[in-house]
Amino acid sequence: MGIQERKEREKQELRNLILSTAAELFRMKGYEKTSMRAIAKAIEYSPGTIYRYFKDKDELLYEVSVRGFQLFFEYLSSVREIKDPMEQLRKLGEVYIQFALDYPSYYDLMFIMNDPMRSIKEKESWKEGETSHGVLTNIIRECQEVGYFSGYDINELSLMIWGQVHGIVSLHLRDRMHMYQESDPQKLMNNAVSIFKDAISKL
Repeated sequence: MGIQERKEREKQELRNLILSTAAELFRMKGYEKTSMRAIAKAIEYSPGTIYRYFKDKDELLYEVSVRGFQLFFEYLSSVREIKDPMEQLRKLGEVYIQFALDYPSYYDLMFIMNDPMRSIKEKESWKEGETSHGVLTNIIRECQEVGYFSGYDINELSLMIWGQVHGIVSLHLRDRMHMYQESDPQKLMNNAVSIFKDAISKL
């Protein structure tokens, strides 16, 4: 690896560190209470270093969301290697849960906190969110092509499925599953999603 390539890699690694640290601090302290200086202190760099990557905290927040959706899309896309579309749909719920467990801070900003939506609404389009959602709608469409969900609207189906899995994940991330504390949380969530998919496969 040449010097220039190594510098570019190190630059990208630092950028990703800033994003992941910001995501965690936004989640723990809230967006308004998290300063650029606090983020810099957490990664042991000067505030000026962060401003070389992001012009202000609003841009940083938006880029945290973008990075989260890039990672999210990688998880979702992994199910496309499966041939059977209904099996893809079953697996999609599992990788959705896995992403939330692997990146709880990103998930929180992407799907629970309101702050990122201010920046997103200012954009003409939301490519990252739309691309990820497209994985779900495309799988549903393929399920319909082989005989499932006949007569149902794709958007309504996608909202129902997304809402179900998101609700389960949110209960876990917000520590609302104490009544199931004797169970393995990930296994419990995966099994609940599997039961849901079995039920809707009969539509």
